[in-house]
Amino acid sequence: MAGLLGALAEWLTTSWVLTIFLALISLLIYLSPGGRPKNFPPGPRILPVIGSLHLIPLGPTRKFMQDIRKKYGNMASFGMFNTRLVLVSEASTVKEVFAQRATSGRPDMMFTTGRHYTSTNGRTGNLGITGSWGELWEEQRRFLLHQLRDLGFGKTSYEPIMLQEITEMLDHITKQGDKPIPMKRLFHRSVVNMLWMMMMGKRYPHDHIKLNKILETFLLPKDMELLSPVWFLPNICKYMSYIPVLKNELARVNKINEFIEEEIKEFIASDDFDTNNSVVATYVREIEKRKNGTSHYTMAQLTALVWDMFVAGIEGTTSTLSMGVKLLAENPDVIKKMQDELDAVMDKGTLPSFSDRERLPYIQATVQEIQRVFNFARYGRIHITTDDCVLCGYCIPKGEKDGKKKAAEDKAGGKRQQPASFSQETPLVRKCKRTLIECPRQRKKRQQAVYD
Repeated sequence: MAGLLGALAEWLTTSWVLTIFLALISLLIYLSPGGRPKNFPPGPRILPVIGSLHLIPLGPTRKFMQDIRKKYGNMASFGMFNTRLVLVSEASTVKEVFAQRATSGRPDMMFTTGRHYTSTNGRTGNLGITGSWGELWEEQRRFLLHQLRDLGFGKTSYEPIMLQEITEMLDHITKQGDKPIPMKRLFHRSVVNMLWMMMMGKRYPHDHIKLNKILETFLLPKDMELLSPVWFLPNICKYMSYIPVLKNELARVNKINEFIEEEIKEFIASDDFDTNNSVVATYVREIEKRKNGTSHYTMAQLTALVWDMFVAGIEGTTSTLSMGVKLLAENPDVIKKMQDELDAVMDKGTLPSFSDRERLPYIQATVQEIQRVFNFARYGRIHITTDDCVLCGYCIPKGEKDGKKKAAEDKAGGKRQQPASFSQETPLVRKCKRTLIECPRQRKKRQQAVYD
């Protein structure tokens, strides 16, 4: 009898566990958007729960993106877990899709939402510019652009600072002698100094210990696979601080956040703050002005804003410069032609300035060829639809994620196809192939600016 009761209890326990397991699976299947809604962009099969991960278990690769674009067109879709993603390709399609207000939303991502949840102790993940949308995004973007324009961003007013940074970097490289120089973070400090001058009106010496330590571990979006399936797990950004592997990556991000917060506090307490017209100084005054009412102007938002500027500047500028060094190292004949043009136009030992660009057509063409080959914006940031909308004839429900892809290898629309590798035979560079004629050097006095 006792054996029978024991067997019955074991059966009931097993059945109960099995029932709970099946109930959870059923719930996941019910909540998962397996398949596609009516008139949704085509693509590989999307299964319940796992999406298209049966085809891309480690996430979408570049080849996978190219294949589905080739097979399904400039609007193709696939899934990861309970998220459907739409891949938008080709410049005209990208422009049409992202011109709509409904595609301006930003999904939860580690570099934005996860970082903001941590910095605000879980209060909000909607901060900064790259991770926000709606009224907050419009207001903060308008403020930043207005301030940068007032400071002369994009004009020649920052040229003396750029020349000083270039001079210090060249001195640093010269001091290394015959030692190998790691390229990964070579340009970080110079770019940060330029951004810091705009944001706070200060710069750091080359041997600034704290900044150099931060830059050694600086984590950029390109350092991680942002299309990894792990980032599409439900609510992963809220709980990533409890997952050991993700917690370590988040710790590197938090160190930069802490550095920015400390620098802002020191800046506010400095004697120069009251007369400073930098972006941070103006923002802090705006916080004080609006402190008695509801406002998006907060210290947490300011920290996120500075962070976004750093990431945007470092990720784009340093990556392009590093690629330029690599391509030129592989094409020494191009280096010689560039040097010949410099020698014909500039005084020996003198750095070129913005005013010299028109007299250096071959160098300008080479820089643009490097940018074309590198194609930094191959994959844009992911957006999320904030309302139901129709994009290129397809019905996209609210909450769907859109990723833009710019393909350099196969331009659509009948445009001239360009080689994917660096070439001296593209129309732009070929146009500048000419016999360099020694021209009178325009000697001019360059004003030397000294910055403390």
